[in-house]
Amino acid sequence: MKTKIDCFPCVFKQALATLKLATDDREVQIQALKEIADFYSHKELDGTPAGFSQHAYRIIAEVTGAADPFSAEKKKFNKLALQMTEESYKTIVSSGDKLATGAHLAVAGNIIDLGIGEGLDIHGTLKSALETPFVINDLEKLRKSLAEAKSLLYIGDNAGEIVFDRLFVEIINELFPEINVKFSVKSTPIINDATWEDADAVGFDKVCEIIETGTNDIGAPLEKVSAEFLEDFNSADVIIAKGHGNFETLNEVVKENLFFILKAKCEVVAEKLRVKVGDSVLKCSARFQRV
Repeated sequence: MKTKIDCFPCVFKQALATLKLATDDREVQIQALKEIADFYSHKELDGTPAGFSQHAYRIIAEVTGAADPFSAEKKKFNKLALQMTEESYKTIVSSGDKLATGAHLAVAGNIIDLGIGEGLDIHGTLKSALETPFVINDLEKLRKSLAEAKSLLYIGDNAGEIVFDRLFVEIINELFPEINVKFSVKSTPIINDATWEDADAVGFDKVCEIIETGTNDIGAPLEKVSAEFLEDFNSADVIIAKGHGNFETLNEVVKENLFFILKAKCEVVAEKLRVKVGDSVLKCSARFQRV
């Protein structure tokens, strides 16, 4: 997926939000924004949107000295999502289709992300996630792939959201007990992406093996991940890639066993998927050859 001109204002909006978490010093914030503006004034519109925005976070870390400005937010998000675990699990096991319900709840984290600090209605969020259909829905292809698989690589996205990924993995373990599941996180902090600390905090080690991408690059750019992660990626019978960053960096990888689960949060991603902003998608990457 290629960067577009629309990505410029998005980078600066995200940079400002990150700076406000990283420091209260207005002069430092201004210095960082000036350096970001200078960098992007010479930056070509190349690579993926995820890679394009990565530079802003690097500059913020260098100028402010804050390596993990989202640390407190991630802990809060994990705690909030964990409060929903029992109700969410009951919803899944009482449904007529556990896999479908688990997949819908796996995108619930994206909805919660939009509601942080805005009086989030937990029950309403769950209800909305369950009632909102996937606009593109390759669930049956995923179900068939899982039934034939011995290994699954689940590429995680944000902190907090990974609570619902854990629930989804628990259901996959129950329905397809022969599958060996690995869940990947970032090796070091970048924005609110999940790290080993986050996965451990929500109990992911109790349901499957946790691995790292070998980098803190947004998404999972295969040219930058570790050799170990790349081996797992290439050898997995099924791959589930969660969220925007993973879609942006992997959508040109055409594999019948690669599935994207995400909510389209911006016009650039929505246009690529041919959906509307806010739509939820469960899509096999091989379908990009036919759209």
